[in-house]
Amino acid sequence: MTRSILLVRHGQASFGKSDYDQLSELGRTQSRLLGQFLSTRDITPDRIVSGSLNRQRQTAAGICVAAGWVTPTDVDDVWNELDHVEVINAFKPAYKNMLVLKADMVRTLRPRAAFEDMFTQAIARWASGEHDDEYAESFAAFDTRVRTAMTSLLEHDAECTMVISSVGLISWIIARLLVREPWDRDVRDPERPSTNDLAIENIWRATSMAGYNTGLTRLVLDKEGLPQLLTYNEVGHLPEAKLITAR
Repeated sequence: MTRSILLVRHGQASFGKSDYDQLSELGRTQSRLLGQFLSTRDITPDRIVSGSLNRQRQTAAGICVAAGWVTPTDVDDVWNELDHVEVINAFKPAYKNMLVLKADMVRTLRPRAAFEDMFTQAIARWASGEHDDEYAESFAAFDTRVRTAMTSLLEHDAECTMVISSVGLISWIIARLLVREPWDRDVRDPERPSTNDLAIENIWRATSMAGYNTGLTRLVLDKEGLPQLLTYNEVGHLPEAKLITAR
């Protein structure tokens, strides 16, 4: 049987609330619908892994209950999302006050687009490597963490593994896969062609901004055990447009 990996982005979290790291009611519904969908496709992972963030663990629990799976979930913080709050605050310290951030976004009359523009700039600053001392986790350290997480999956002998993580990690994995970057080559490797750097950055930006909550990404492992992208960001389990969210 062909080995496979399912990468799932967590359900909608509580954006704009005092505790972001909790699923919203819609996020719980999204998780339940994904579990029901997978159960009708006769998909039963023999290994389930989740990051340790509340929104990730809650999504995993919702999927498993709805699907009727009894497989225990391994919790591993290597699958946690990048710290978007730290990335934003380092970019503009005034945004430590959520009211200031919201006011700035609303003032543009296009708050969602303005937030995405700002976040893109904040991510670019973080990824540049020029301000590493301002972050608890540098971009290079993030890359190492993702590569370590993915290598661990590939070394496991499970036939079907499901991972509940976040869009930053999933899209970084996809970007590396599409550019065919070896998992043992880090983001600062001087031997990597500059064209690869640009391609990975562009793919990562595009896929992360297009990632939907509980979007399902499927990988299959070839005969050499290397992952190949089958699908990205499936949302067929969400039957109505109002159920499809990116934030």
